[in-house]
Amino acid sequence: MDEPPGTRRIHLADVPREWDAFWSFWCDQVQPAVRQALGRDDVWGIGLPMSVQAFDTQFEFFHFVAANQADYVTRDGKLIIDEPEIRRRLVEAIESYTAIYRKGCTPPGSATWGDIDNNRQFHAQAVVMTPNETLSIPNALKRDRPEDYYENTATIEWPLDRRGEPFPIGGLIYPAVVFKGGRNLGTAREFVRFLVADGWLTHYLNFSGERFLPTISKLLDQPFWLDPRDRHRMASVMQVASRPLAHNYDGVSGNWRHALVRQQHVWRTAVHRIVTEVSPEQAVDEAIARIKQILSD
Repeated sequence: MDEPPGTRRIHLADVPREWDAFWSFWCDQVQPAVRQALGRDDVWGIGLPMSVQAFDTQFEFFHFVAANQADYVTRDGKLIIDEPEIRRRLVEAIESYTAIYRKGCTPPGSATWGDIDNNRQFHAQAVVMTPNETLSIPNALKRDRPEDYYENTATIEWPLDRRGEPFPIGGLIYPAVVFKGGRNLGTAREFVRFLVADGWLTHYLNFSGERFLPTISKLLDQPFWLDPRDRHRMASVMQVASRPLAHNYDGVSGNWRHALVRQQHVWRTAVHRIVTEVSPEQAVDEAIARIKQILSD
């Protein structure tokens, strides 16, 4: 495609590593440059969900929480949500997250997206960059659009946090549950042992769409994941392997009610209320009050 006179080509090497500069880059540099080059105003620099419906809203928002050191449960399980400094950091995190919408750098429709909509917008080339918790976005290109998979898209690393340090990347864990009173308890246990022995669970991940990385770091050290010809898998593994581990609130605290906070969409609602009607301070105060209520029930 011919570029208009004066258009500056942007390269991956231009992407900043600093937190604020990273988001500003996609919003203030990439978006206007792409719109100028294409002669369109329906392309956005970032695809970031702002809806209550999308699980991705909460998942991606908690990367902003981590980058702002705003975790309200410590790694030893202590609840510190009442500390003024934590409230300030939560406000800062949610304000910077929703600023992307308020500045017009993510599609207006992101306020009502479902979980798959950022994928769709990226594949339709309506957004230039979008975060995602799995490799589903590049993998969807692999079969039908191999040139886009291998040449025209890239999986890049999250920026550094506000202190200039790597922060934990969120992950997903799907537990295996065996009912204690089941009729085939021994067989069920043997099946779980079979899955985790000799890397069989990893083979399943390899063959089932390559969307998730293994949770056991040792299983990542194999050619399938470390193939330098695959820029998406390799980049994902290197990023996860070099970052500190995140901590799960209900796991470290022993309070299962933190799972209810997720299930009741407390932070998704807070994000959505900011982009539609209230201030970051009010949304955070409402979320804190609701979290305390849930944890005390």
